[in-house]
Amino acid sequence: MSVFSRRVSDLGTENAFKIGDDIKRCEEKGMKVIKLNLGEPDFNSAENINRVGIKNIEAGNSHYTDPQGILPLRKSIASQVSKSRGIDAVPERVVVTTGAKPPISYTMMAYVNPGDEVIYPSPGFPIYESWVTFVGAKPVPLHLEEEKNFRFDAGDIEKLITPKTKVLIINSPSNPTGGVLTEDDLKDIAAVIREKAGPGLRIYSDEVYEDIVFDGKRHQSIVSQPGMAERTVLVSGHSKSYAMTGWRLGYAVLPTVDEAMVFRQFNINIISCTPPFIQEAGKQALDGPENRDIVTSMVAEFQKRRDVVVDALNAIDGVGCQKPEGAFYVFPNIGGACETLGVVGAYEGLDAKTKKVTSPSTIFQMFALYEHGVATMDRRSFGAIGSEGRHFLRLSTATDMDSLKEGVRRIEAATVDKEGFKVFFEKGDHLY
Repeated sequence: MSVFSRRVSDLGTENAFKIGDDIKRCEEKGMKVIKLNLGEPDFNSAENINRVGIKNIEAGNSHYTDPQGILPLRKSIASQVSKSRGIDAVPERVVVTTGAKPPISYTMMAYVNPGDEVIYPSPGFPIYESWVTFVGAKPVPLHLEEEKNFRFDAGDIEKLITPKTKVLIINSPSNPTGGVLTEDDLKDIAAVIREKAGPGLRIYSDEVYEDIVFDGKRHQSIVSQPGMAERTVLVSGHSKSYAMTGWRLGYAVLPTVDEAMVFRQFNINIISCTPPFIQEAGKQALDGPENRDIVTSMVAEFQKRRDVVVDALNAIDGVGCQKPEGAFYVFPNIGGACETLGVVGAYEGLDAKTKKVTSPSTIFQMFALYEHGVATMDRRSFGAIGSEGRHFLRLSTATDMDSLKEGVRRIEAATVDKEGFKVFFEKGDHLY
């Protein structure tokens, strides 16, 4: 008898962290690895934010606090959301969490019963699929297509909504693709939801990358559309916009106070509360006028990197890359390179058990890491269900320009290293 419960086997992971073990093995062999795997800004949190956190620790503000979040921060969040989305958000409907991940699990536990259906983007943040399967729901991947620049439209949603749909996950700007939904997209999607969805459907709108949009565009939210605020769990946080990944600060704005109380109860059961000194620093991030210029400067740098990396990737034979409109990732199609290098043929020759846990892009990812010293993420890491035959990588552009250029150079070297790949594959040590 296994010591673990049956449900443990249904819980997925986030391979951007998991691949850290492989990177460590490479470094222990003396290899200098270019790390394009983690989605973490290479900027530090601003000094004015840091000072507030430090002062609160020194003042003794390090005790238990309101499980829902301190009222001053919830007021700042409600004000920012109200102004930016054109809705009437109130602090009573805001719940502060340790990062923006907890609201994913809270949403699945609050609204979804076993057998209910959850629509989620694929490729998408891997924790979506992980929690859908963990709670015993039916996963319904919404496949984002390259030819649409990884956007989706009302027609795509209409095909998937059924009477059993309980949650629809929207992520714009998108991780991993950088796809951005337009106001017209959201207007049409909202119309389909009003027409087709039952009153119990909830939209989970992941807007963590809301400030990181390019080419003069502005972030658009489904919650701004008529009738959607009453259905939407709006989630954002401080990790990406303010380079506060390690601070672990996020929040959800719920459709009703009753629903906020359920999320508050989850906080009580799981985390107790978010540290108050972190919340005070988070309030400073939202309210400090100097932080707008800091964010704008950071986004401008991300855009420069995007332009350089996309051009460099498109110059590689067998690689094609759309130009993302937001976030700090690029998502190149490596299908041609996998064919030429022999990865697809090698994959097809694997036994059925191994084929279930890997893919051509996974094998290429591991080859590029172990033999060429560049860490990327494979397509399968962003939703395995239905990912067969889709050969992509995610590269994070949240690192310095020199590292990005060198990383792409190493990827190009990997695409033409047929002999090296043959030896790597025959060893069979790191195929997933």
